[in-house]
Order: sequence, then C-alpha cells, then structure tokens
Amino acid sequence: MDLHESLHGTASTVRRWLLLEEPGPWGPEAVRDNRLDPALMARIREVARPLRMRVVLIRRVLRRRGASPERRRCLLAWTAPEDGWVEEAVLDGPEQVLDLDLEAFARGRSPGLRQVDHPLYLVCTHGSHDPCCAEHGRPVARALADGLPQQTWEVSHIGGDRFAANLLVLPQGLYYGRVPADAAVSLARTHERGEVEVPYFRGRTTYGFGVQAAECLLRGQTGIRGIDDLPLRSSRSEGDETVAVFAAPQGGSYHVRVRTTAASDDRALTCHAQREFAPPQHELVDWHLASD
Repeated sequence: MDLHESLHGTASTVRRWLLLEEPGPWGPEAVRDNRLDPALMARIREVARPLRMRVVLIRRVLRRRGASPERRRCLLAWTAPEDGWVEEAVLDGPEQVLDLDLEAFARGRSPGLRQVDHPLYLVCTHGSHDPCCAEHGRPVARALADGLPQQTWEVSHIGGDRFAANLLVLPQGLYYGRVPADAAVSLARTHERGEVEVPYFRGRTTYGFGVQAAECLLRGQTGIRGIDDLPLRSSRSEGDETVAVFAAPQGGSYHVRVRTTAASDDRALTCHAQREFAPPQHELVDWHLASD
C-alpha cells in the first residue's frame, strides 16, 4: 500500500540483531509462530529482551520447501554508529543460541564467532504478518538472490510494512523502503561502492527518528551519497524539534533542524491494520553549513 507517506525517519531503532535461520513457515508473530520448540523460543526471547536484542528469523530465498536444515546459521549483528559488524555461527541445533556469549555481544564486544566480511541484504517477505511484505518483498528477494545468493536473506517482520518492499543492509543498519525489484541489484552495487541510494532511504537503525530524518533530508538537499560522509557529531531535542549536527565531508559541519508532528489524518498503516493511526511526519525547518 502506498499512502504517499515520506520514508524519512522510519527505520526501526535497533543496535543488536540476533538472526536465526528457520526456513519456515512463519506465522504472524514469526519468533513465536514457527516450527521450532515453543519453550526454546520463549527462552531465547526471555534472554534477549533485557539485553535489548531484536530477534528475527531468516531464511534463504532459494530453498527446499518444507525442509529443515540439520545445521542452521545464527548471525549476530552490531549496528552501532561506528564500526558495525556481523559474526556468524553454524549451529547443530537452535538450542545452541543460548550457548553463545550474548552478554558480550550486548556490550558491543565480539562473541568470538566467524566474522562476516561482506554486506548482507535482508528483505522482509513476512506475508503472514502483512501481505504487502510478501507481495512486494519476494520479487526483490528473488532479484537479489539471483545476483548475490550468499549475501541475501528473507527476514521476518522488521517494521514499516506500509513501505514494502523493505530492505535492511547489515552491518551498517541501513533501512530502505519501496524498493522495486528492478532496482534491487543496483541498490546493492551502490552500497558496495560505499554510497546510499537516497530515493529509497528510510534511515539508520542506530539513530532516533528525528536524527534519521535529518540525515535523509540533508542528503536530499546536498546530494551527498557516501555512507560514511556524514558522521553524527551531536543531536538534541527541543520540544517537537530535533537539531542534528553532522560533520561535512569538505570540512565544517551541517546543522539540521527537523520538526516532527503527527499527520493530519488517521490511516491504516498496514494491509492487515484493524485500527487507524496518524503516523509521525518530519519537516525540514532549517539547515546550514557552519565552519568549525
């Protein structure tokens, strides 16, 4: 569904990702509704919650239907503002998730697994949660898997069903929305050149919504595309406004002021929504380049 809502500042705010391979099927709440042992999954959720980890399920796009892997991958992704990373374990059984050093991971330290040294592209295809994700996400996942099979995963709900097809890029934690299938591989190649595909950019998982929006809007104003070209120096909130300061690639700093308000009308935010809400919207109030 497309309500012509801006993508800016809509990425889920997550720094710690626990991604567990489970080929499916996934029910509406994938981490709870799957073929794995319910008691085990409840324990994993119980351990992850105080450590502020987002647990999601992943699966390969091209897989044997109904097959359960004898061994499965577990990925731990740290998407802090600087030095994000992903590490991988191959488990003999899903219960081995609880043997990983999740306490170290929660502090941003390596749990001692195998480092993943290439970007990962995770496309939400969670149709039982919202049919928009399956309808729009699966063509994107297939397109990426055709060109980048080892780097592409389907992922369960990651937020923003109304922006399907949604794509999460790790380890940077970049969210993209409304990605068309014929632009998916180009977006991945753009990422591997170290650039953001600005028209589809929703924000970074490491920033609050106002700062996400400030980065998106600033990129739109300046044309700056480098992933690392606008490191955040500081941010503060003043009522309904956010002021974010980004280092400028040419020297000095960009000061960006964004106002966040509720949309003027309530709307269904997903294809399955039972109630309507007024989503937040972000408006660029002012931006300027200041010398240091």
